[in-house]
Amino acid sequence: MNPKTTLILGPPGCGKTYTLIKRVEEALEEGIHPSRICVVSFTTKAINEFIERACAKFNLTQKDFPYFKTLHAMGYHGLGLMRTDVLSKEDYRTIGDKVGLIMNGKDNTSVDDGIPIPTIEGSGAKYLQTLMRRTYRKVSLDWEYSYTGDYSLHFEKLDQLDRQIEEYKAANQKVDFADMIYRYVHEVDPPNFDLLIVDEAQDLTPLQWEMVWKIGENSSRIIIAGDDDQCIHRWTAVHVEDFINSSSTIEVLSQSYRLPRSVWEVAQNVSRRIPGRIPKDFLPRDEVGSVSRVFNLVEIPLYEGSWTIMARINSYVNDIAETLRERGHFYSIKGNPSVSKQTRDILSVWKDLQEGRSVAFHRIKDFYKAVPKRGEKAVLKHGATKLLEAADPEGVLSYDNLQREFGLIAPIDRDAMDVANLSDEERIYIRAIQRRGENIDEPPRIKLSTIHAMKGGEDDNVVVYTGSTASCMEGKHPEDEHRIFYVGVTRARENLYILESGKRYRYDI
Repeated sequence: MNPKTTLILGPPGCGKTYTLIKRVEEALEEGIHPSRICVVSFTTKAINEFIERACAKFNLTQKDFPYFKTLHAMGYHGLGLMRTDVLSKEDYRTIGDKVGLIMNGKDNTSVDDGIPIPTIEGSGAKYLQTLMRRTYRKVSLDWEYSYTGDYSLHFEKLDQLDRQIEEYKAANQKVDFADMIYRYVHEVDPPNFDLLIVDEAQDLTPLQWEMVWKIGENSSRIIIAGDDDQCIHRWTAVHVEDFINSSSTIEVLSQSYRLPRSVWEVAQNVSRRIPGRIPKDFLPRDEVGSVSRVFNLVEIPLYEGSWTIMARINSYVNDIAETLRERGHFYSIKGNPSVSKQTRDILSVWKDLQEGRSVAFHRIKDFYKAVPKRGEKAVLKHGATKLLEAADPEGVLSYDNLQREFGLIAPIDRDAMDVANLSDEERIYIRAIQRRGENIDEPPRIKLSTIHAMKGGEDDNVVVYTGSTASCMEGKHPEDEHRIFYVGVTRARENLYILESGKRYRYDI
């Protein structure tokens, strides 16, 4: 353990981010230059909170905090990399073709300094994930293959892919995400820092911990922050013991500003089942809140208020979504509303035109792209999209403008759902939503999510479905189920509903 390290434990809703931001503010007030403060985190959301708060308080800009980054961004910039140095979706597709694996995907761009993040799907995805975990866990390929225990993967193919990736990277001078961490540890001499803060540290892998301690060698003070009870990413090669053993100097934040007493009591009952955890005492809010056990969604008052419904795995989330759809509820899943953006935009534009309002050109352009242009259901003349190119891109257009000059042929009284060319099923669903008094142009009140995806979030009303799986309950680390459902129940600010599962494998909250 590093003697200059303090471990700050932040139980749910105890203001961990606020506390860490205060430590940054105190350092700045001491006269420490922003460039001598390093804040690294598992997520960009936490980093942005640090930057925004410090900038507002001290009249600084984001450029004044060059070392507020995710660990991958530290590696990316510390190694002097550019986007073209990082394996892209095309690179992975080429590698996959060479070894007979499908590796399709897309390139996302991290909000953290423009780092490209390839998302890989297809038969090669599990093979690639296994190789990444091997690197992050700092073990041999044989060990990782045996530990993973997924014998739908062929070791010979895994080894072939490993060698092909290394050959490809060497020949094209490219790196992958794991390389950003590994090479930083072995090639970079980190700057000197007066303060190093590592947030959400319970989610770091062994290789990432090695990077943290490498940065810490040149740091005067180190603050490690997180909560071992909320360590739910073991599948990414996280070892919670690395967090637990990171410091003998421990501070526990003792007041939750989220959990009412009834929810806190349930959370305490769950956390006590976690073996090897760091004991931590913290208090709930003064409010009582409520905890209810139900056996069917119909028993839950979803008709008003803000709701988050969580389940252990995606298939259970999808089952709940199907039930909500059958009952005419408007919801979002993985951030996507249950009525598509294209449909909502068409209906909105047509409503504005019907009610005599002029519509901005960019909305009309998207409308023209989406509506039918041929046959009995045609909304536009053939070639109308070409006519629209003559319109002022900064202007607005009315129904009369569009009909007279830009090829709109649908009569003004035509039903909006006909204009959108919706299926009978979609029409029935949208009408059911409208009968419930919901507005599909506003963000849905009901959100669906896996427990993993909701980590770090909260809501007034939370539903936790207790269904689990054989592999989750009987795997190498069944204690992780306690941590996962602890995270689930502790998202509730007011009311917690425990939706009991009738499945063979379920968690007893």
